[in-house]
Amino acid sequence: MLTFHTSVGTEGVEVDLAAAAIPPEVQWIDAFRPNRMETAFLERVLGIEVPTIEDLSSIETSSRLYVENDRIFLSMAMVYKDVGGMAETTPFGFVLSESLLLTIRFHPIRACDHVHDKAVNANRRPASGVNAFISLLEFFIDHVADQLEGLNGELDRLSHDIFGGKGALGVSGQRGGGGNKDLRLIMRRIGRSGDLTSKLDDALLGMGRMIPFVVSEAAAWLSADLVSKLKSMQRDITSLNDYETHQNNKLQFLLDATLGLTNIEQNNIFRILTVVSVVGIPPTLMASIYGMNFKNMPELEWHYGYAYGLGVIAVSALIPIVWFKVRGWW
Repeated sequence: MLTFHTSVGTEGVEVDLAAAAIPPEVQWIDAFRPNRMETAFLERVLGIEVPTIEDLSSIETSSRLYVENDRIFLSMAMVYKDVGGMAETTPFGFVLSESLLLTIRFHPIRACDHVHDKAVNANRRPASGVNAFISLLEFFIDHVADQLEGLNGELDRLSHDIFGGKGALGVSGQRGGGGNKDLRLIMRRIGRSGDLTSKLDDALLGMGRMIPFVVSEAAAWLSADLVSKLKSMQRDITSLNDYETHQNNKLQFLLDATLGLTNIEQNNIFRILTVVSVVGIPPTLMASIYGMNFKNMPELEWHYGYAYGLGVIAVSALIPIVWFKVRGWW
């Protein structure tokens, strides 16, 4: 689907795919999952080869940032949520000229709708392709910042669940408020947070590479004000990278702590099994002795022999238990 955004009016314009040229008032074309006819139309009127999803997914810098036919081709990874709420990445492409911006995407990206809606509501649409590009980048950076802020809240909740409050996970295998702990759930939450962090890092890396490239290659199109905006955005990306590094360190700490609790829990289980096995040895020995059925065993003929045998077995089991309690092993 092709959406044509203009620098005037309140709505986009309809452009027939048989048209010979793009109307001059169009400054941004948003291509969402373009089909063959739409791709052929764009290639015909723009005189370019529209990048495919495979082209945009390439990880080489030379494939993500290059100039061809006086147009700047850029691509990056964008983060979106699937139907299950899991974070996924999708390639997002830009084809930039001074007067026109073409964006190519294959999944819904809210920033694209936000740029258009905000421009309509504020009655200030981007005046050129470069302005549209900068507006999109601003929303992308804000989107990543919002995701990182939400992630920080999740890490705080994880930290509280592991270390603090009545519901904190304890070494004994129970929460402070009662009930069995679920370290597997904690591990899944940490894993999802780590996955989102790595995807946001990919998005920041892509934007951080694009801005210097655009400043260098599109110098003739950029006013001093636009260059200042791009440099300010570059500083924002640097600060977000630092923040993301801090969150990565916190994630690693929470992961190490959870794995440590898992190891302690396993050691507790082994300790209990060891105590039980040791406590069972003396009674087993006594029962085995009196089960030998030798002929000359006076206790077998004794009236109180049965009670005596049970008492000896019970005492032989209690002595190790008391010993373990005194030593603090159980």
